[in-house]
Amino acid sequence: MSPRDKAQDRLFCEIVAQLIIADAAVTDEERAFIERLMVRFGLDLDDRQVVFGSIDIGQPIEERLHKLDRAHRKELLEELEAAAAVDGEVGRGELEIIDEVRRALET
Repeated sequence: MSPRDKAQDRLFCEIVAQLIIADAAVTDEERAFIERLMVRFGLDLDDRQVVFGSIDIGQPIEERLHKLDRAHRKELLEELEAAAAVDGEVGRGELEIIDEVRRALET
């Protein structure tokens, strides 16, 4: 297996983090989810700060999706669905992002 691309892992986490804040409230479960994801990808404290600092609720997710490589895209939808459901409630904003990603992946 080839080594992971840190920039791609960070971008992946940025997309998941954008979904998590889509409903303007981050639960403890959601925070723990994104923290576990960043640990899984081996992101250090500086990378984690970049992830959280880069989130803009109004930024179209499509911009980030176009920068994400094929390997990460395959994994993304499943991770977004899990992140949206982690607090037991999937909000409208979260659904919109999941639908946008699903459409982008189909093209």
